[in-house]
Amino acid sequence: MSTSINKVFDNVPDCVGYVIMNEDGSVEHSHGDLQNNEQDANQLYKIVLCAAKVSVHPTKQLAFKRFTSAFNFFNIIF
Repeated sequence: MSTSINKVFDNVPDCVGYVIMNEDGSVEHSHGDLQNNEQDANQLYKIVLCAAKVSVHPTKQLAFKRFTSAFNFFNIIF
């Protein structure tokens, strides 16, 4: 599975790294600046867990489908 996903990320302009995690937060594949960076992967996983607790609907408990976080020098897309 991750081989086809890797090809997608390899074609993203200016992509300096990526990490692919499974549902329990363990790293399936990483590349570039995020390769073998378990500490950053752990922080990204905590961000996703926190965001998953917030409903995107005012009255129903609905989770997000896509999550984007922009920082000064990079973007994170889930």
